[in-house]
Amino acid sequence: MRLGASGYLAHADLAASTFSAAAEAGATLAFTSLHIPEDDPESARAVATAVVGAAAASGLAVVADVSPNTARLLGDSPWEFLRSIGIARVRIDFGFSVESIRAIATVLPIALNASTLRAADFAPFADLDIELIHNFYPREWTGLALSSVASSVAVARSFGWRVGAFVAGDSVRRGPLGEGLPTVEAHRSASPLAQAVALVDAGVDDVYVGDPALSSHSWSRLGSFVSSGLIVLDGLAAPGLDPLVLEALALPDRNRVDAAEALIRFEQSRSRFAGLPLPVVGGQARPRGSVTMQSASAGRYCGEVAVVLRDLPGDERVAVVGRVDEVVEVSGGVGVALQL
Repeated sequence: MRLGASGYLAHADLAASTFSAAAEAGATLAFTSLHIPEDDPESARAVATAVVGAAAASGLAVVADVSPNTARLLGDSPWEFLRSIGIARVRIDFGFSVESIRAIATVLPIALNASTLRAADFAPFADLDIELIHNFYPREWTGLALSSVASSVAVARSFGWRVGAFVAGDSVRRGPLGEGLPTVEAHRSASPLAQAVALVDAGVDDVYVGDPALSSHSWSRLGSFVSSGLIVLDGLAAPGLDPLVLEALALPDRNRVDAAEALIRFEQSRSRFAGLPLPVVGGQARPRGSVTMQSASAGRYCGEVAVVLRDLPGDERVAVVGRVDEVVEVSGGVGVALQL
């Protein structure tokens, strides 16, 4: 997975800090849009240069979203201008003929719209350096189904191309609606980490934060996922746990390769908790998001830690030792850690 951040002409004041935080989290990409009707043509070239320069200063390669409106915004020879300021690739949003797209591709590498085009539309560009990048959807209830994204991945693989998609931010959200900029509608209110994990599980190669700012906490969690494949789940421990147990709960582990339907099972937890003062009282109800531990009465399963993925009844052999703030679906073999 490659990670990207976004900077916009209307939020140019946020670009430098956003790109710096993103780069620290392991991002290598940046995104901007250069056809937004509300942007001012009088200042567009100067502001675009500043945004791209801020990305370059943080070592990020910039993809610019373009349409026929880009020429109105930037003036004559917009593609040569974009190349001159350091744009790495332009994403063709809408409104260009096949011939026009191929002409643009002689100046800059291009990305095509994974949300609106199908395999037959891609065929005329099979010989070019192409990536596919989905739309984001600023208005509630207009985003895609995750299954649509997965289908686009299958098409992209047939051409040998990468696929990118967007997650909504959790800090400053781009106007005028401020409802987030996700590709997938079901992700709109989820954490950036949960959104990114779901997209990667669907086969997406490049995950861009669509909104112009993200909380430092979310950059940290995305950074762990990008750099080490580790999904850190935040939550709250149950009162009265021994400090040694709390310390051991925070150590990185991974979901078992043979992932359970109802649980994230921490693969190394049984050996890690051997000899520690485990909870002796079990039987509590286990709602979705509960963090549980098998007690001594569970025999060889003693000490196994799990996160509950759906509501389960109580079991006298299982103690609830905390809960996570948000359940993230973790695939088998993927790294996971708790921060309770």
